[in-house]
Amino acid sequence: MKLITCAILFAALVFLGCSDAKKEKIATVSIFSWLNGHWTMPEKDGTVTEEWKIVNDSLMDGKSDFVKGDSVIPFETIRIFRKDTSFYYEAKAAGQNNEQPVAFKLTSFSDTGFVAENPQHDFPKRISYTLVNKDSIYAFVDGGPQQPDKKSDFYYSRTKN
Repeated sequence: MKLITCAILFAALVFLGCSDAKKEKIATVSIFSWLNGHWTMPEKDGTVTEEWKIVNDSLMDGKSDFVKGDSVIPFETIRIFRKDTSFYYEAKAAGQNNEQPVAFKLTSFSDTGFVAENPQHDFPKRISYTLVNKDSIYAFVDGGPQQPDKKSDFYYSRTKN
């Protein structure tokens, strides 16, 4: 009888151990570490900059400015964060949306890019970043499937880590 009880207990422990091993590990913002650092995009009147840093497992902070000569004009504060099991890209643009942040849910992501969408927002409805190589990012914002012709492209180069 003791042998049967021990066998059942052993089987139960093995089963519970296997079911724990099958639980999916929740991704952290470290999957976006390729974005970490300082990025620039020259424009005819100045330079657009983006700077990103990982704060913790669930938050990455960023900011975007426009630099013209010695002047730095803040454009937006941005962040990528995890809430429950989803990731979000949030932007608070200067002078827009009553200075309130707008969240875009990441609908797809990998260790080289992501797409974030908010179909209820006026513009943009979709934000996409793709790592071209370790020192180059292509990003765009657009009007989503409803307004595919409304689009802005951004070609960033890494300037420092």
